[in-house]
Amino acid sequence: MDSRKDETAAVSHEGPAVRWMPGGPSGTEGEAMDDDNSVPTSATHPAPCPGTSPRWGRRPGAVRAGALGAALLTVAAGTLLACTAHAAPLGPALRADTNRDGEITPADDLGKDTWTRGRGALMLPNVDDDQRRCPTAGPAGTRLRDDRLAACHDAADTVVNGRADLADLAPAQIAADPRAVAGTTATVTAAPASRDHVGIFAERHGRMVRLGPGDRLTTRELRHGVCLGIEARDFVRDPKKWNGFADLVLRVDRGGHTAEDRVRLRVAPLVFEHDLMPMRRMMTADHTTEPAQVERGKRYDPSAQPRPTRSGEAVFRHDLRRGLDRAGLTAPLYNYPTGDDVWMQDLFKTAYASIPAPGGREHRVTVLLRSADVMPGTATRAFPLRDASRSAFPLLRGPGTGVLQQYDPRRVGSKDSQYYGSFSSTGNFGTLPPHTWRGHRYPVGRVVYGGNGGKESPDTSFLRMLTAQGYQRPIALDTSWLGVGHIDEFLSFVRARNARGWVAVVSDPDLGEKLLSGLVRHGQGGRPLVRGIAPKDTADPGLTIAGALRKPSLTRGTDIARRGIDAALRTLRVRAGLTERDIVRVPALFDVIDLPAGYPRHDVVANYLPGASNGVSTGTGVYLAPRQHAPAAGGGDVFERAAEQALRPTGTRIAWVEDWDYAHHLGTVGGEVHCATNALRGHAGTRPWWTERD
Repeated sequence: MDSRKDETAAVSHEGPAVRWMPGGPSGTEGEAMDDDNSVPTSATHPAPCPGTSPRWGRRPGAVRAGALGAALLTVAAGTLLACTAHAAPLGPALRADTNRDGEITPADDLGKDTWTRGRGALMLPNVDDDQRRCPTAGPAGTRLRDDRLAACHDAADTVVNGRADLADLAPAQIAADPRAVAGTTATVTAAPASRDHVGIFAERHGRMVRLGPGDRLTTRELRHGVCLGIEARDFVRDPKKWNGFADLVLRVDRGGHTAEDRVRLRVAPLVFEHDLMPMRRMMTADHTTEPAQVERGKRYDPSAQPRPTRSGEAVFRHDLRRGLDRAGLTAPLYNYPTGDDVWMQDLFKTAYASIPAPGGREHRVTVLLRSADVMPGTATRAFPLRDASRSAFPLLRGPGTGVLQQYDPRRVGSKDSQYYGSFSSTGNFGTLPPHTWRGHRYPVGRVVYGGNGGKESPDTSFLRMLTAQGYQRPIALDTSWLGVGHIDEFLSFVRARNARGWVAVVSDPDLGEKLLSGLVRHGQGGRPLVRGIAPKDTADPGLTIAGALRKPSLTRGTDIARRGIDAALRTLRVRAGLTERDIVRVPALFDVIDLPAGYPRHDVVANYLPGASNGVSTGTGVYLAPRQHAPAAGGGDVFERAAEQALRPTGTRIAWVEDWDYAHHLGTVGGEVHCATNALRGHAGTRPWWTERD
């Protein structure tokens, strides 16, 4: 369990909103605390620095000279913001968790006004909605603009929204100065470059109060010490506008003399989840409910299985359920209202941000990053992004979870969005799992996405934001040869029993061609290429195995895909040290897409048979992959058998999922299991992002 809460409870909407307060090591549960409007941390004393409650520790106060205390100002499960006194410093002392141990002590003083990758205080972007106060519809149920939906979160106001919100504030402390003479006052402000990007709260008169530039702390407060809480109001989006750093300045005025101290903090980056993380809930599309219905307050239970309405939907769900059971994941499918949109993976990317908590734990906020796909034909200035991704606001935004969006509004109405917009879908983004390469340590992996640096690339402002995080340094793979342009059309990652702990599952069109050629040599060339599917539901009714090997669009598709995949693997070898031992090749068959005259893209391909690499790792040793429907020989599907044999040494097992009607054969290029699902993952055993080293 996370240091903050049980995340499944936070998003399930299956019961009262409670925040779990872990009382022990990861995986144990402590006190359940109802979210309310009260910020005090104890029934007998105001928050966040109570002096009587053992839950909170001693209030920072005047101590006799030379006294040694165990200073503590923590953001943790059992201790949200607690201050304990130390001997009075010689001058004004402003402290934060510089050494990232989840506590504040004099050990944090060294280098506190600077920041390096190995040392420096952190603050959380407070973008969740702990009291579910954010509206999702206007008067009379009118739909809110996309930008208005996204603008509401806990950092958008100037108050602390209950106890759960208090936990999202990064701890800071003004040490007690019992020698402060009468008339001494002080201010705590952020330097001008970051003033609009951070919120500073102080415990005053039993409440957490937002401090403005002109608010002064009194002599009494300075004598007793002051507990502070710091929030970042957003992530870094454009480093030219804000680089993510905040210098907090304490200025103490004593009878015309001024003394100063300062601390530097950095906002925690947006961190993409990776596929080795164990899945908590698999998300699938609910086509019986429109996003607008849940925005307007329709009661919705995401665990209630909807009536299948699309061809192949029932068997798709059945096989997912069976595969999850095999993986030991018993939670119900998490249903997400999309209307007619099948492509769950293209709606948002699951990510998080975290800061240190005591005991080596992390305090996290989950973030759903909406796709920057400006939809051709339907996008307007008010509603530019994919409509189905809006359901994340009423359904998932809440305690411990925020929803974020970033896109270039100039793309609305542009023809480029019609031709190249798919590159901005979140299905085109993945995470290379944790690894070390050439002295660089990536404990939470690296972002990987498809694009060639030109028009066939994701939204530039979206990429700028990812790069600006400063961690998980993105790797671009040229996917301009793919019709949909997504990396999941040929690449995924699963756990493995090797030095890395994982392998890349990669489509191999040469292997697919080799398997078919072997069948022809054994006299099987006259059999249908596609097995188990009615001819009318295939692209080429009556196409045989031998005919496929002669079909120009398939032979050309094999050549294009081979060159594209080889180029991508070369990039991964150079940028991440991938070797052939780290690659599992699975058979594939690619076809050149027949596009209308005048279309600016040409010689692009799609999977002819379902792509086995377009699957989902459960993080527990099972890989959900689409049934292949390739010819059978020796008692089984030749493509499926080859994929199973390739993955067997890794220890990962394949659970086959029927997706031909529901996803593969849908539209111009279709998709597979990964495209049609999304996942909420756990973080047990994950190393902190701040241990990344260049």
